[in-house]
Amino acid sequence: MKATFMTSTKSVRTEGADIVYDHQGDGPLLLMISGGGGDSRRYDAIRPMLAGEYTVVSYDRRCNSRSTGDATLDLDMAQQARDAVAVIHATGHERAYIFGNSGGASIGLELAARHSDVIKKLVVHEPPVMSILPDAETWQGFMTNVQRTYRQEGDVVAAMKAFHSTLTGFDDSLTARISAENITPNSEFFLTREFLPITYYVPDLDRIRRNRVPMVSAAGHASADAYYARTARIIAERAGCPFAEFPGNHIAFITEPEAFATRLRDTLDERARTRRAHPV
Repeated sequence: MKATFMTSTKSVRTEGADIVYDHQGDGPLLLMISGGGGDSRRYDAIRPMLAGEYTVVSYDRRCNSRSTGDATLDLDMAQQARDAVAVIHATGHERAYIFGNSGGASIGLELAARHSDVIKKLVVHEPPVMSILPDAETWQGFMTNVQRTYRQEGDVVAAMKAFHSTLTGFDDSLTARISAENITPNSEFFLTREFLPITYYVPDLDRIRRNRVPMVSAAGHASADAYYARTARIIAERAGCPFAEFPGNHIAFITEPEAFATRLRDTLDERARTRRAHPV
């Protein structure tokens, strides 16, 4: 009979903020870092699917949802990485397997550059590090205009629709489903304090390569040539790590959790790939 693991919630105090995290399962620590919106619940669908093999931890990033902090300050990628380290240590672990999506993948890259000692293996899924793109100026300019529109007009819905128009691989029009009803305080905080710091973040890929971090750069099959899928391929080349194609789109851990969990499990455990190729 398959074991069922309850989800527990705790918090850690670090650098003037209480970071709230959820954990479920048994086994080595798997830390899952969310991007825009910064919410642990992004991983609610996939967490129990991995809990039989890992202690799966996800958390509300600083100033998002249940976590506190100074909401007047812009996102600081170095501090975000230190928050992740604080969560790892709060669980009683020194090192963790780490998965980050979107802006959470950027935080993973900062960990790989500055805190490589906490990483057992890192999977960065579609990090939006536009600075490394050959057409970086175009994309950064577009994102700056999105944020400028929000600041000038105060229209969160319009700004989020413009931002989501850049996403690829969604069956329905994600932009059309955005309305005032599904805009949260996290959306406003994202646009105000996180959007441009994430957009302009420049990862130290040379340092990551020198650190020899066990890392995989990943993008979804349905993401095709979206800017965040292209960054994943460039990172693999420049950081000297493998590239892995995952199922689905930018948030396939929500839309296709079972397939995504299988791919993530196999990526974290290379022995699984060997077992599939050479069954006993």
